[in-house]
Amino acid sequence: MKRFLLVLLIALPAAAWAQGGIGIRLEGGISYSLGDGMARESAGKPTAVQPQGSAGVYYNFGRRVRAGVDYSYTRMVREDVNGTLAQLPGGGVEGEVYRDRKTHFHGAAVSGEFNVLPAGIVSLYLGAGAGALFAQGKTYTIGVSNEVKPGGTGNLIHITGHNVGHNYAAPFIPLTLSLEFRFLPQVAVSLGGGYRFVLAGGRELAPKSQAYGTLGLRFNL
Repeated sequence: MKRFLLVLLIALPAAAWAQGGIGIRLEGGISYSLGDGMARESAGKPTAVQPQGSAGVYYNFGRRVRAGVDYSYTRMVREDVNGTLAQLPGGGVEGEVYRDRKTHFHGAAVSGEFNVLPAGIVSLYLGAGAGALFAQGKTYTIGVSNEVKPGGTGNLIHITGHNVGHNYAAPFIPLTLSLEFRFLPQVAVSLGGGYRFVLAGGRELAPKSQAYGTLGLRFNL
């Protein structure tokens, strides 16, 4: 009897999940952007790891295959300290000494996933798709110049600062991995991650890729 109940407990969630239909997912975690054209010399605490959040709708085609659309948000924070200044013809130096860049990313993607563990209450989904990354941000720059006056009679020192906004859109290719445990017939907890190949098209401000890890819930309706 106990063995029968155990089999029933395992089989019911799997059977309910295998019926197909629409589901939703909610996930949160951390992300890391790579290759954005700014140096990694930080003026403060490390800021490379940033929060990540996403939500999506998908359709189950039986136990093995599902496809869906999702929205995600993350950001990128960079600080760049420049210790090398350019020499001026008449003596002295000038250049940018500090840059602070903050970029917010809104992503939209379509993807398909394949379950390599279709039996039981544990599933492992591998996925791929296509999407677009919409970026909004600002870069604050501080520059200095130390110019020697003619005849060496003194120095002219200037400190400047400017704030420039940047907006762009870039396509990306996502690869995903999701390990899921169904603790109720229609509900599963997920531990996942992914990697985005960003097709930046030569944009210096755009990252070349993004990696992320998430923890979330999936609900079959």
